[in-house]
Amino acid sequence: MKYFLFNTLGDTSNDGYCFTSDTPEGGVDSWDLIAGYRIADEYPNGIEKTVLRLEEEYPGLVLASYIGNADRMLAFRNDAAKVIIDINQNETEIIPFTLLDYKGKVRSEDYVFINPVGAVDCLNWKKSICTRDNEGNIEIYEKLVFARESLEHTPHLFRIRFNSSLYLFSELLANTLLSKGHTNLIFNDIEVT
Repeated sequence: MKYFLFNTLGDTSNDGYCFTSDTPEGGVDSWDLIAGYRIADEYPNGIEKTVLRLEEEYPGLVLASYIGNADRMLAFRNDAAKVIIDINQNETEIIPFTLLDYKGKVRSEDYVFINPVGAVDCLNWKKSICTRDNEGNIEIYEKLVFARESLEHTPHLFRIRFNSSLYLFSELLANTLLSKGHTNLIFNDIEVT
């Protein structure tokens, strides 16, 4: 199966789309949403109401299928999230949030954060060019090369182990989202050996 690296910034060539560099307030924080851990375990009594605020310096008004953001969170509109959950069929949490404009007024209640639980060790470390910390986590990378055999039995959406804020989408999932007209989605080719 072919995979693509998802660009969490969204379509930066289209200034009309909403974008934020803000972090969530309330129930969860951005670390919860990119770590790959089961959020329900962190909040056994339930997650309190969560909001994500747009900022005045990013004037885009179009509420696309995906809200581009600088914190690498998967912020999808409900209809796109349903497609992802239906196809992925792997443990994936959904955390509803309220999207606010920069003045604090409600823009939408129709978005969720998607949290694919876990991560897959799928890199060809000999061919990838990256700097890793003492725990093996990728700090900076110039080039990521993926191991074909490690991608053979993976879900349609998953995180990359050692950098859980990077996401791979299968060709089936990416094509289904695009064919249904979902917007602000950028999928980049990956190198596989």
